Amino acid sequence: MQNFHPLFVHFPIALLFTSAIVALWAQATRRPGAHLVARVLLWLGTLAAAAAVLTGFLGEQSVARVAGAHDVIEEHERYAYILLGLSALLSAWALVSWRRRGTPPAPAAAWILAQFALLAMLVLTANEGGELVHELGVGTKLTAPGGPLYDPAIQKHGASADTTAPNPTGKDFR
Repeated sequence: MQNFHPLFVHFPIALLFTSAIVALWAQATRRPGAHLVARVLLWLGTLAAAAAVLTGFLGEQSVARVAGAHDVIEEHERYAYILLGLSALLSAWALVSWRRRGTPPAPAAAWILAQFALLAMLVLTANEGGELVHELGVGTKLTAPGGPLYDPAIQKHGASADTTAPNPTGKDFR
């Protein structure tokens, strides 16, 4: 394995997605305890997002460069930072609201919009990450040293030396 980032990325996806859905459900139903569940999932998801961003940063330093992936990596990284910032902001908002009033964050309309923004950023970030792995082969054995799509020229001169991205097929991932 070239890096640990793939081991961490699914935790924030699951936790933050579930947090947003439970928060929206809690606002709609006013069920006792639902806001607590959403808040705890949000806090855990924010911690998981921080771990994913950290391992992604470290992974970017060690994975083999892949032609055509530079812009997608930059976009994925930018989305991940925004997602982490948004989830941290929402975590702080939920904590302050709970500590001061013992209630869900208010105003409710802003909290609901923030949950949709969290879901949108989560989808954008995960989509770019999926494109890196499943379309460009970044971080896989295909593009690692010794792999069939490894290009030593790119490693020496950087990703800008060749903009032709590898085109792995389904059989390449078996």
